[in-house]
Amino acid sequence: MSRGSLKTCLAWTELLHAGQVHYSKALEPLISAGLAARQGKMVTVLDADTLNTIVSSQCREVIRIRDEALKLAQSMGIEVNIASRAEEALALLQHLKAGQEEDPHCPNIRDMSARLFHDSKHIERVPMLKAIFAEWSKGRNLRGELRLKAFAQLVHRPQGLDLGAVTRALGQVCIPAAKAAQVDEFELAGVDVVLTSENLAPFERMIPGRGLVLFCPGYATDLPGLWLRTLPDDCQWVHFGDFDPDGLAIFERLCLQTGRTGRFVPDLAVLKRIQDVLPGWSGARQFDPGRYSLEMVKELAAWGRDSNVFAEQEQVLRFLDWEEVCSPDIARISRRSSRF
Repeated sequence: MSRGSLKTCLAWTELLHAGQVHYSKALEPLISAGLAARQGKMVTVLDADTLNTIVSSQCREVIRIRDEALKLAQSMGIEVNIASRAEEALALLQHLKAGQEEDPHCPNIRDMSARLFHDSKHIERVPMLKAIFAEWSKGRNLRGELRLKAFAQLVHRPQGLDLGAVTRALGQVCIPAAKAAQVDEFELAGVDVVLTSENLAPFERMIPGRGLVLFCPGYATDLPGLWLRTLPDDCQWVHFGDFDPDGLAIFERLCLQTGRTGRFVPDLAVLKRIQDVLPGWSGARQFDPGRYSLEMVKELAAWGRDSNVFAEQEQVLRFLDWEEVCSPDIARISRRSSRF
């Protein structure tokens, strides 16, 4: 006999153990086969031995998988009711658990869905799988802190605190992750430009004079990505990162994670201007345009491969004019030339 569905197995197992349960459509096959009888809203077992044989052959493995998935979800701090698709739920949870131990960033839901289920939208289409991913990714946002610098009024509504004033007084603002994840509590509508920085030292030295600066520590893009998604659609975005294979990957991850088109700095114009002072690339990971999916990132990677140089943020910082970098004219040109 083949395995039954989890919903059916749970209903049949409950009836076997309780002897009498409330009616559900999952019990109709047992009623039709004469193994159970319906009396009003209740269903009673008539042939427990045969039902036990069916449950043993069709249901116990399904329920074991469901129980394993529930135990794993509980260990990961995920509260979800797994009432269907037990095998898929377990596969997703195991994948999330393994990724959590190997990589601190939050993966793209469609990339993961394509790898696990050969369908990029499967997780989003199945409510239970979508709930698992949502609970897991929400928990990822609740770790660490978000560092930012506000060069315009940016108010935390519940407290009436202006983060621009805090920045002027202290140089930067550190917000616990649990509070930063409640991004709707912050007044972001007036922010017209945002800069993200891969490394902390450049973040601390960046003074654009307007807008918002977010510290994006390497691949840990969850909180900065959440804020980028929430900022106004017409807000300019510039990402300042290391010009190396990982720096480009981090920028592309932010683009895909947020759905925004940003500018990577140093761009080709800056790189070509300072090429003679840049060191040669000797890292194990090579510049490979085929590794990336965005055309603008592929173009940068191809130039890195052909020129065989790299640039750390600290090397580039002294060559940058932040007023020029944040120019609306440059941003408009970038939006026209960036192709997804």
